[in-house]
Amino acid sequence: MIYEERIQNIKNAMCGQTAAHVPILADFETSYACEYAGLDFMRASWDYTLIIEAYEKLLSDFEIDATFGLGWIPPQRSFLLGSRTWIQNRENGIMQHPEVMALSDTEYPALIADPMACIIKNILPKMYSAIGKDDQKAISAIAQTLLFEKNQMTNFYNQLFTVTYEHEVPIYYGSMFYAPFDLIGDHLRGLTQISLDMRRRKKELEAACEALAPVMIDYVENTLPADESGLSCACAFVHLPPMISPRNFDKFFWPTFKKVCDTLVEKGHYLYLQFQGDYSDGRYLDYYAELPKDKVIIAIQNQDFTKTLEAFKGKNMVSCAYPLDYLTHYPLQECLDKAKELMDIGMAYGQFYFGFNKAPFHISEAEPEKMKAVLQFVREYGKY
Repeated sequence: MIYEERIQNIKNAMCGQTAAHVPILADFETSYACEYAGLDFMRASWDYTLIIEAYEKLLSDFEIDATFGLGWIPPQRSFLLGSRTWIQNRENGIMQHPEVMALSDTEYPALIADPMACIIKNILPKMYSAIGKDDQKAISAIAQTLLFEKNQMTNFYNQLFTVTYEHEVPIYYGSMFYAPFDLIGDHLRGLTQISLDMRRRKKELEAACEALAPVMIDYVENTLPADESGLSCACAFVHLPPMISPRNFDKFFWPTFKKVCDTLVEKGHYLYLQFQGDYSDGRYLDYYAELPKDKVIIAIQNQDFTKTLEAFKGKNMVSCAYPLDYLTHYPLQECLDKAKELMDIGMAYGQFYFGFNKAPFHISEAEPEKMKAVLQFVREYGKY
């Protein structure tokens, strides 16, 4: 069966074993999928059946071996909870994540002492105004949201997986976790405040990262059964390291992120780690090369591909991170030439996959016909 063959080929590439061909892992933002399918994304964000329709067209038209699937951050749920962390842009339908400070500096001790209690009592009401009101209104908001999750979200993902299996393209996404430092910077303190905390509240920040590490591990353990036979990964999308100094990376970010990754792998999980931002100078790659061997899929957004492969030394499967802007700004032959250049580099090492450096939001970021041509070239050229 093609589905199992694709999974096995990806796992062979992950472990440095003989693969039949270069795996292709490609992801698309839901807005891109809807635009490609000729559907209105604003309407689709409120009617997930249109997202499923767009997803089916993607899988039918693009040559890929595995994908993230399509995400749905429903505006209905944000409305029910009074979300301040996910707000829909009413012009284009995109769900935006404004900076929110949900943890005050005086609440660090509470977070360190009991992270879950602090999150439930102090943080969530600041993120979601509907559950920060009196108990009766909060209970009503939570009940309506749970009903929405049961009736809408569950059905959406059931349909998503059904379409995926019909097209025999595995979804590598299984669950999500944060690097503890990123969780604090993204959702609890905000980028502005965590930048100050690295100078003014060093001990508290370091202790908070330590306190959140087991929370991240427990979340994955409770949402993703370890499955050695499949390709369901615990995924992390990491973007703060390029913004901080090596000293702060070594002190605040790396110890707890590595602890979470090591522990999850010990418990039988595969990991997909996407490092967003600019790593073209090779920064922190020597740290990332310490991650568990043969169990991690690595995607680095902006990189020197040769430098990345040399840093990992065949420990894990790495994306070539094909630059998406080629598909918009360069003629087709140059797009194909760039694909050949990256394939030649990667195939000399063997332990890599073909992927783009980011998922496109709009057709203007990646011309579909050029993308199809590049993927078809990779499929034909990438046979070992």
